[in-house]
Amino acid sequence: MNSPQFNEALEKLRKASRKVEVLKLLLAGYTNDEIAQSRGRAEGTVRKQISNVYKDFGIKSEFPGDRPLRDKLKDLFLKYKPEWVSNCSLAITNEASNQPQKINYDGVTSLALSDDEIVEESGEELMFLAINILEALGFEQKFKMSKTSQDVGYRLKNLENGSNPYQLILSKQKENLSISIPLDILEPHLLNLKYWEYTDVLEDIDLFIKGRFWVLPSKKDIFLESLHLNYWQILQVEGKTVGDCCINTRRYKKDPPIDVISFAMNAYKEYERRYIAISSITLEEFNPETLSDANAYLVVNSDERFDEKWNMWKVSINLKEALQDFLSYFGKILMDKH
Repeated sequence: MNSPQFNEALEKLRKASRKVEVLKLLLAGYTNDEIAQSRGRAEGTVRKQISNVYKDFGIKSEFPGDRPLRDKLKDLFLKYKPEWVSNCSLAITNEASNQPQKINYDGVTSLALSDDEIVEESGEELMFLAINILEALGFEQKFKMSKTSQDVGYRLKNLENGSNPYQLILSKQKENLSISIPLDILEPHLLNLKYWEYTDVLEDIDLFIKGRFWVLPSKKDIFLESLHLNYWQILQVEGKTVGDCCINTRRYKKDPPIDVISFAMNAYKEYERRYIAISSITLEEFNPETLSDANAYLVVNSDERFDEKWNMWKVSINLKEALQDFLSYFGKILMDKH
């Protein structure tokens, strides 16, 4: 492979973040099994990805007993992109000096991906990673795991009367992982956006929750800096990422008449409840998916699979960083509570 061919192959590979991650780990000297562990994937999946990397760069065995393919790949990068090999080798050397027999998950992630590279995982890969995260938290000490082909549920081992049996449910989708947790666990940590809206029952306006969100603690600044203009004045000024916040305001329909104020205070109290909503954004314009940087927060929705008694709410995750943050955060809360 000559230099133009190499550059063309590398440029094409840069568009596939998963391949970039595998490539850098290969150049760093990780084995197939180590790459699979560090990325939370099955080894068979990793072998296929590695095979595709070799194919992209024209790496193949020429004859029986030929040199290992990964050595050929390394030589190719030493020739045309030596800084990739030296940087990766340095990273693994430093890591190995601290923990020679163990791969540090966070270290591998930072090695493999730059800040602007976002890797979306499949539901199966995320399920595998989620189970490992919960195992690392010691979830099996207090919760019993139940599995089906699509779901993994964690039940309390010492269930009290009237308690919700399931405290966390993982549900595998094709492109993401759904995680359901009781609302009473989630609620104190959520950002609730409310909206003043007219209701026929009261013949007046009332306050309704229109969106629940969990902002990743590690991305709070990004969330606030990237807010959609519709919410900038509402959220960014206060720096608010937890608690209740109204996305519109209200005022009296009109001033009450003088005689009501002077002679009938009861009537005045009735009158003052008649408000109108003043909105800088309509409900049609309100879109939970475009609140801010999509990687800085998760939308929380009711899980309709469970009855009201359980009151389970869910998030859908397709990034392993968000999965790590969410499960580490709420997993510890569940462990401490029970």
